Amino acid sequence: MSTPPEEDLRDALASILIKDGNEDEGVVDGIDGDIVSYLAGMLHESGLDDVEESIGPFLEGYGCDDDITQACVAAVTKTNNGGGNGTNIQTVTNGGNNDTHQGAVKLKQGLVSMSSVLTDQSEAEMDANRYMWGQDNKVAAMTNEQRDAHDSTVSAKDRRKARKDLEATRRVYEAKMAMLEAEEEGDTGKASVSNMVIPDYRSGRNERDIHVRNVSLSLDNGTPLLVDGELKFAHQRRYGLVGKNGVGKTTLLKAIAAFEVEGMPRHHRILHVRQEIRAAGGDVSVLKAVMDADVERNTLVAEEKELLQRLDGEGEKKSEGGGESIKAKLEKLKASSKDKTDDDANASFNADLKRLDEVYERLQILGSDTAESRASIILSGLQFTPSMQSGPTSALSGGWRMRVALAAALFIEPDLLMLDEPTNHLDLEAVLWLESYLQSYRHTMIVVSHDRSFLNEVCTDTIEFKKRQLNYYKGTYDIYVRTSEENVKNAMRVYQAYQDKRAHMMEFINKFRASANRAKLVQSRVKTVEKMDLEAPEPVTAEQLWRFSIPNPAPIGRPIIAIDDVWFDYVAVDEASGIKKPKDEWILQQVNFGVDLDSRIGILGPNGAGKSTLLNLIMDQLKPQKGSISRNGNLRIGHFTQHSADKFDLQLSAVENMLNLFEGSEDQVMRSFLGKFQIQGTDALKPMMMLSGGQKSRVAFASLSYQKPHVIIMDEPTNHLDMESIDALVEAVKDFRGGLIVVSHDQHFITNTCGELWVVGEGKVARFRGDFNAYKKETLTRTAKRVADSVKSLSTINN
Repeated sequence: MSTPPEEDLRDALASILIKDGNEDEGVVDGIDGDIVSYLAGMLHESGLDDVEESIGPFLEGYGCDDDITQACVAAVTKTNNGGGNGTNIQTVTNGGNNDTHQGAVKLKQGLVSMSSVLTDQSEAEMDANRYMWGQDNKVAAMTNEQRDAHDSTVSAKDRRKARKDLEATRRVYEAKMAMLEAEEEGDTGKASVSNMVIPDYRSGRNERDIHVRNVSLSLDNGTPLLVDGELKFAHQRRYGLVGKNGVGKTTLLKAIAAFEVEGMPRHHRILHVRQEIRAAGGDVSVLKAVMDADVERNTLVAEEKELLQRLDGEGEKKSEGGGESIKAKLEKLKASSKDKTDDDANASFNADLKRLDEVYERLQILGSDTAESRASIILSGLQFTPSMQSGPTSALSGGWRMRVALAAALFIEPDLLMLDEPTNHLDLEAVLWLESYLQSYRHTMIVVSHDRSFLNEVCTDTIEFKKRQLNYYKGTYDIYVRTSEENVKNAMRVYQAYQDKRAHMMEFINKFRASANRAKLVQSRVKTVEKMDLEAPEPVTAEQLWRFSIPNPAPIGRPIIAIDDVWFDYVAVDEASGIKKPKDEWILQQVNFGVDLDSRIGILGPNGAGKSTLLNLIMDQLKPQKGSISRNGNLRIGHFTQHSADKFDLQLSAVENMLNLFEGSEDQVMRSFLGKFQIQGTDALKPMMMLSGGQKSRVAFASLSYQKPHVIIMDEPTNHLDMESIDALVEAVKDFRGGLIVVSHDQHFITNTCGELWVVGEGKVARFRGDFNAYKKETLTRTAKRVADSVKSLSTINN
């Protein structure tokens, strides 16, 4: 009779000796999970001939009574019986008839058909043949099982520790989700704009540069992100902050904005625009929400009203827009001060007048007189129409509220503006306008962005956040990449020269170590080597670039995708009145469009023009009201978006998620496939919430590749990816020999993957005759004209 597995024995004992599944607490003092594991191992090794004799004295020594001992014996005995009764059962097949006998088997008398025995194979024999010839995945399965068995040769205590770590990670993840939900509920009803701490102008010497030494930063759990770093921000320089996802870029910006960095000068206006703002918006208009975001300006305007009320009873007059100018008001009040005769009243009047002079001076610096027009220009550049500017923020979607937050930051014009992925929620037209606007920004700026072209156009310097340090480089992102690569090559050459020189000296030392004639020379070389080792350069290795591939599809016949005279609108007929919408107002009008396996198409156009609608029509997620869309019957379409990584259940592992997405796939095949994307070993088996952002993106890439698509449709694929992942995606798409359709605001991605550009707008889908630079130039001209018309329209509405 075989002994049950050790794990089964442990579970049986734990059901009696452990309280409520808590490994650290037993039914009596001194007994815990480790003791139970010890007892299970002892029984597994010694056998179950006399369970009570084996464990009874041990339990009695810990104070367990006879009832507990008997319960343990019963549990172990039950487990042993459940594993089989040890009876030998054999099945003999005779001419297709199955007879089951216990014990010895006697062959039946009569004719036996040997041909059926020779030709028919049992399932066990078929499995053995398939295993021997490698005709199925059983070999891989058994190999994986053996590898797992080898990898799991750890103690039960270590396995329990791993389970506890997993549960702790789950609790941390759930706590973070609860915190985000609480923040979202707390922000309900507020305008989606960023807040700024009012500076203290009395501190410092009014210097414009920022230089803070010995800066350290860590997470709440104590994990260090930055150790003895240095903040060096020169006035009117624009810095691109780069580094891998999770290195701490956003945490650093938050700490700077909240003045949590020790030694940070407090006389600067500092503002941080986050990647995501979950506020639900309020009833205030978009334009007013942007203007109200300038806390300092609002405070000064309120103080001005109070001072005017005390000085001349003019508290109802506004300093912004219309009425008297700031200069005229001040001159009028100074003239009236000469008529004061009471010395005390005159002193109080002069004090208020002096303070009002300071307030007006600061308001003039902040551009209070032109506040409304500046806010309108910024909103227009970010694609807000006059009606949207005058409408409430609560009517906006999350992406448009992010634009409000960005517009508010640009309107405030802080001394240090920090933008965290500002292009994530913008269309290409808005990105191009933002580029041109930031190029003339008058103060210091820090940008975190995954858009390589945006960084090249906007930034004058680059900060590399790596290995808990900040490294500063002059120039754009491309210059930083070249300089960084050259630095690595130089460091490798220096280290190799050190290695070569040391090896040469050690060869001499080893050769003449026993020579008395060269003893002094050998000692001199030994000291030289020791000194070299003390001053030795750090070993340098070039980081290996990660790449993946998308399988090339088998050829299929044409047409692949053909769109002929398609018309579409979400509300073609008004349900209440039954009136048809005019055809010239439909989202898509008479669209003719085709996709082949060699197509490389970039779809351009402003948000709301119908780009995503066109993609949904191609993927058969929408039906046209008029016209036809033809697809090859064997066509497989792969769809990759900025939210592709969000489709996974983070409570499950990468393997489990992939198996759920692709039913019928085998575990070992999926694990091998994920290994190509560097998701292997324990990373493939632990819950995805424990993976980094880059690793989740790689699982998303794996799901795209596993489909083996003929045509790939990408909708803003680079959002939330780091530079390394974007470069890997670009290379994979360039090598892919299938069709490609891309909607993206990332100029680098479009120019490196797309061979033709199609523009969606005003109901039409037309091919752009020119390259991307020509489209960029045309878009900037069109945007400048629209901004001017929008400001003029808004001023007409106000008047």
